[in-house]
Amino acid sequence: MKIGTILFFMLLLSGCTSQLWQPPSYEEKITGFYAADEKGLLLVTGEKYSYVFEASDLLKNSLEISRTIEFYPRYVNFKLDEKNNITGKLELVIHNESDKSTLRKLGFPQDEYGNIELLFNLNGKRYEVEGSYPFQTLEDDHYVLVETPESGVSKAGKIVVTPGAVAIDAVTIVPVGVFFGVLGVMNHE
Repeated sequence: MKIGTILFFMLLLSGCTSQLWQPPSYEEKITGFYAADEKGLLLVTGEKYSYVFEASDLLKNSLEISRTIEFYPRYVNFKLDEKNNITGKLELVIHNESDKSTLRKLGFPQDEYGNIELLFNLNGKRYEVEGSYPFQTLEDDHYVLVETPESGVSKAGKIVVTPGAVAIDAVTIVPVGVFFGVLGVMNHE
Protein backbone atom coordinates (compact mmCIF):
# COMPACT_ATOMS: atom_id res chain seq x y z
CA MET A 1 0.00 0.00 0.00
CA LYS A 2 2.80 2.43 0.93
CA ILE A 3 4.77 1.60 -2.21
CA GLY A 4 1.66 2.25 -4.37
CA THR A 5 1.12 5.62 -2.69
CA ILE A 6 4.76 6.59 -3.12
CA LEU A 7 4.68 5.58 -6.81
CA PHE A 8 1.49 7.58 -7.31
CA PHE A 9 3.05 10.74 -5.83
CA MET A 10 6.25 10.23 -7.84
CA LEU A 11 4.24 10.02 -11.06
CA LEU A 12 2.20 13.06 -10.07
CA LEU A 13 5.32 15.09 -9.32
CA SER A 14 7.05 14.01 -12.53
CA GLY A 15 4.04 15.23 -14.52
CA CYS A 16 4.12 18.60 -12.76
CA THR A 17 7.86 19.00 -13.26
CA SER A 18 7.64 18.26 -16.97
CA GLN A 19 5.26 21.21 -17.27
CA LEU A 20 7.96 23.43 -15.74
CA TRP A 21 10.32 22.51 -18.58
CA GLN A 22 7.86 23.28 -21.37
CA PRO A 23 8.91 26.42 -23.27
CA PRO A 24 6.53 29.39 -23.06
CA SER A 25 4.18 29.66 -26.02
CA TYR A 26 0.92 31.14 -27.26
CA GLU A 27 -1.73 29.93 -29.65
CA GLU A 28 -2.51 32.11 -32.66
CA LYS A 29 -5.72 31.81 -34.65
CA ILE A 30 -4.87 32.49 -38.29
CA THR A 31 -7.56 34.46 -40.09
CA GLY A 32 -6.07 35.01 -43.55
CA PHE A 33 -3.12 34.67 -45.94
CA TYR A 34 -2.27 37.39 -48.45
CA ALA A 35 0.54 37.31 -51.02
CA ALA A 36 2.23 40.45 -52.31
CA ASP A 37 3.55 39.05 -55.57
CA GLU A 38 5.95 41.78 -56.66
CA LYS A 39 7.42 42.14 -53.16
CA GLY A 40 7.88 38.39 -52.59
CA LEU A 41 6.00 38.63 -49.29
CA LEU A 42 3.29 36.66 -47.58
CA LEU A 43 1.20 38.48 -44.98
CA VAL A 44 -0.52 36.24 -42.47
CA THR A 45 -3.19 37.78 -40.28
CA GLY A 46 -3.99 36.40 -36.87
CA GLU A 47 -6.26 37.36 -34.02
CA LYS A 48 -3.34 38.56 -31.86
CA TYR A 49 -0.66 39.56 -34.36
CA SER A 50 0.18 39.63 -38.04
CA TYR A 51 3.22 38.05 -39.63
CA VAL A 52 5.21 38.88 -42.75
CA PHE A 53 7.12 36.02 -44.36
CA GLU A 54 9.36 35.75 -47.40
CA ALA A 55 7.36 33.85 -50.02
CA SER A 56 8.57 31.66 -52.89
CA ASP A 57 6.68 31.51 -56.18
CA LEU A 58 5.54 27.97 -55.33
CA LEU A 59 4.08 29.14 -52.02
CA LYS A 60 2.27 32.08 -53.65
CA ASN A 61 0.91 29.82 -56.41
CA SER A 62 -0.24 27.29 -53.81
CA LEU A 63 -2.13 29.97 -51.90
CA GLU A 64 -3.73 31.30 -55.07
CA ILE A 65 -4.88 27.80 -56.04
CA SER A 66 -6.10 27.06 -52.49
CA ARG A 67 -9.28 28.98 -53.29
CA THR A 68 -10.33 26.15 -55.61
CA ILE A 69 -8.31 23.13 -54.42
CA GLU A 70 -8.52 21.85 -50.87
CA PHE A 71 -5.17 21.74 -49.10
CA TYR A 72 -4.84 20.37 -45.57
CA PRO A 73 -2.33 22.58 -43.74
CA ARG A 74 -0.07 21.58 -40.87
CA TYR A 75 1.89 24.17 -38.93
CA VAL A 76 5.07 22.77 -37.38
CA ASN A 77 7.75 24.16 -35.03
CA PHE A 78 6.86 27.85 -35.09
CA LYS A 79 9.33 29.72 -32.89
CA LEU A 80 9.68 33.38 -32.09
CA ASP A 81 12.99 34.91 -31.00
CA GLU A 82 13.71 37.97 -28.84
CA LYS A 83 13.62 40.28 -31.88
CA ASN A 84 10.21 39.07 -33.14
CA ASN A 85 11.73 36.96 -35.91
CA ILE A 86 9.59 33.89 -36.48
CA THR A 87 10.41 30.61 -38.18
CA GLY A 88 8.39 27.48 -38.80
CA LYS A 89 7.23 24.98 -41.37
CA LEU A 90 4.00 24.94 -43.33
CA GLU A 91 2.99 21.60 -44.82
CA LEU A 92 0.23 21.48 -47.42
CA VAL A 93 -1.21 18.04 -48.13
CA ILE A 94 -3.74 17.12 -50.83
CA HIS A 95 -5.96 14.06 -50.36
CA ASN A 96 -8.45 14.41 -53.23
CA GLU A 97 -7.34 12.51 -56.38
CA SER A 98 -8.87 15.01 -58.83
CA ASP A 99 -7.08 17.89 -57.02
CA LYS A 100 -3.81 15.93 -57.24
CA SER A 101 -4.36 15.43 -60.95
CA THR A 102 -5.00 19.15 -61.47
CA LEU A 103 -1.84 20.08 -59.56
CA ARG A 104 0.26 17.56 -61.51
CA LYS A 105 -0.92 19.16 -64.77
CA LEU A 106 0.10 22.56 -63.38
CA GLY A 107 3.60 21.21 -62.71
CA PHE A 108 3.47 20.94 -58.92
CA PRO A 109 6.14 18.63 -57.52
CA GLN A 110 5.14 15.10 -56.55
CA ASP A 111 6.86 12.23 -54.77
CA GLU A 112 7.65 8.80 -56.26
CA TYR A 113 4.12 7.60 -55.41
CA GLY A 114 2.35 10.52 -57.10
CA ASN A 115 1.45 12.25 -53.83
CA ILE A 116 1.67 15.99 -53.54
CA GLU A 117 2.85 17.23 -50.17
CA LEU A 118 4.36 20.68 -50.15
CA LEU A 119 6.72 21.76 -47.38
CA PHE A 120 7.67 25.39 -46.90
CA ASN A 121 10.27 26.68 -44.45
CA LEU A 122 8.94 30.06 -43.38
CA ASN A 123 11.10 32.93 -42.11
CA GLY A 124 9.59 36.22 -41.17
CA LYS A 125 8.69 38.77 -38.54
CA ARG A 126 5.80 39.32 -36.12
CA TYR A 127 3.94 42.66 -36.13
CA GLU A 128 1.07 44.43 -34.43
CA VAL A 129 -1.61 45.71 -36.79
CA GLU A 130 -3.15 49.15 -36.84
CA GLY A 131 -6.31 49.15 -38.97
CA SER A 132 -8.10 46.16 -40.44
CA TYR A 133 -7.40 44.16 -43.56
CA PRO A 134 -10.03 44.60 -46.26
CA PHE A 135 -9.41 41.12 -47.64
CA GLN A 136 -11.20 37.80 -47.68
CA THR A 137 -10.58 35.75 -44.56
CA LEU A 138 -10.19 31.99 -44.17
CA GLU A 139 -13.36 29.92 -43.97
CA ASP A 140 -11.97 27.36 -41.48
CA ASP A 141 -10.23 27.91 -38.17
CA HIS A 142 -6.46 27.44 -38.29
CA TYR A 143 -4.46 27.47 -35.06
CA VAL A 144 -0.69 27.69 -34.73
CA LEU A 145 1.28 27.12 -31.53
CA VAL A 146 4.11 29.66 -31.38
CA GLU A 147 6.97 28.99 -28.98
CA THR A 148 8.43 32.13 -27.38
CA PRO A 149 11.83 32.61 -25.75
CA GLU A 150 12.20 32.37 -21.96
CA SER A 151 13.82 35.80 -21.89
CA GLY A 152 10.83 37.54 -23.47
CA VAL A 153 10.42 39.42 -26.72
CA SER A 154 11.08 42.98 -27.81
CA LYS A 155 8.20 45.21 -28.80
CA ALA A 156 6.69 44.14 -32.13
CA GLY A 157 6.88 46.45 -35.12
CA LYS A 158 3.71 47.85 -36.70
CA ILE A 159 1.74 47.21 -39.84
CA VAL A 160 -0.54 50.10 -40.72
CA VAL A 161 -3.45 49.21 -42.99
CA THR A 162 -5.12 52.03 -44.91
CA PRO A 163 -7.74 51.78 -47.65
CA GLY A 164 -5.06 52.10 -50.35
CA ALA A 165 -1.96 50.43 -48.95
CA VAL A 166 -0.35 48.28 -46.30
CA ALA A 167 2.71 49.91 -44.69
CA ILE A 168 5.05 47.58 -42.84
CA ASP A 169 7.10 49.62 -40.34
CA ALA A 170 6.91 52.47 -42.89
CA VAL A 171 9.75 50.81 -44.85
CA THR A 172 7.76 48.50 -47.10
CA ILE A 173 4.54 49.78 -48.66
CA VAL A 174 2.36 47.37 -50.59
CA PRO A 175 -0.59 48.71 -52.60
CA VAL A 176 -3.88 47.03 -51.70
CA GLY A 177 -4.55 46.26 -55.37
CA VAL A 178 -1.55 43.90 -55.43
CA PHE A 179 -3.34 41.55 -53.05
CA PHE A 180 -6.50 41.47 -55.11
CA GLY A 181 -4.50 40.91 -58.29
CA VAL A 182 -2.72 37.89 -56.86
CA LEU A 183 -5.68 36.29 -55.16
CA GLY A 184 -8.38 37.45 -57.55
CA VAL A 185 -10.85 37.84 -54.69
CA MET A 186 -12.42 40.52 -52.56
CA ASN A 187 -14.19 40.32 -49.25
CA HIS A 188 -17.91 40.14 -49.97
CA GLU A 189 -19.91 40.34 -46.75
